[in-house]
Amino acid sequence: MPILHTRAVRLDRAVDALLAGRSVALPVDPGLRRLVDLAAALHETLLPVPAGSRLEARLAARLAGRPALGEGLRALGERARRELLSRERLLVAGAVSSAAVGVGVTAYAVWHRSGLRRS
Repeated sequence: MPILHTRAVRLDRAVDALLAGRSVALPVDPGLRRLVDLAAALHETLLPVPAGSRLEARLAARLAGRPALGEGLRALGERARRELLSRERLLVAGAVSSAAVGVGVTAYAVWHRSGLRRS
């Protein structure tokens, strides 16, 4: 059974195909055909708007101001090393993870014994 799409969806797909440079099958609906023809004429007539020099300068400044990936990874490694050197943090992390495992095992045992599992 074929799926019937709304006029808006058919027009959207035709315009997307036009913009992507694919061939467009003209719609049977005369109203849509006029709209697709208009979209094709606009696409052929209008030139792309070039980015202004201010936009390019602002983009270049933003890109230059960001730290390189290597610097970010290096900072992350230093932070992780500092955190791992702290005994108190390791003890707390170990206690929390141990408690989480204990709760998980207890929950599984209760679930297994209660018969709430699916057959």
